[in-house]
Amino acid sequence: MSKLIKQSKDFAISETEKYGVPSPFHVSLSYEVGQRLAKELGANSDIVAVGTYLMDCMLGVAFKEGRMPDHISMSAEKASEMLSVYSDTPDEDKENIVSCVKEHHGVKKFSSLEAEICCNADCYRFSSIRGFVGGIHHGREMQLKDLLKLYKDKSDEKWNALSLDICKKELEPEYKAIQELISTYKEN
Repeated sequence: MSKLIKQSKDFAISETEKYGVPSPFHVSLSYEVGQRLAKELGANSDIVAVGTYLMDCMLGVAFKEGRMPDHISMSAEKASEMLSVYSDTPDEDKENIVSCVKEHHGVKKFSSLEAEICCNADCYRFSSIRGFVGGIHHGREMQLKDLLKLYKDKSDEKWNALSLDICKKELEPEYKAIQELISTYKEN
């Protein structure tokens, strides 16, 4: 599976470099958080690795084409295409990886622990101080008011997608601090 992980990472990073979204920083952050959560919760870290790398792999294309709502299905399709050449990877693992991609914005009932971890790891991009600061740095080209609106909306969206108690407990003070900072800035 190491070859698949490397190919997934290389593809995700090349897409971020080509299109500028998501930032390489955010791709790395969700990968790191996903690996930590997989270890803590006893999940398959290889599936989480591929899932976190591919969950937004077509976000840049979707952004460029004005098809942001389609980025999940586009990324799932690309993941399936990439996985099709790995005959040594069990079909159950391939299906799980595609589920990680499809479910990374949250669902009522996750199909696997790995998919739930990918969703929660994605939330750190906008609901953690580290993700906020890294994203602000990456978003320098946006006007500050637009960047703050993006972070207000995305941090709320990601807070509502959190499903793991460990993540909610960890992120709650950071999410509140981000919301307060944005609110305070808007008032001044």
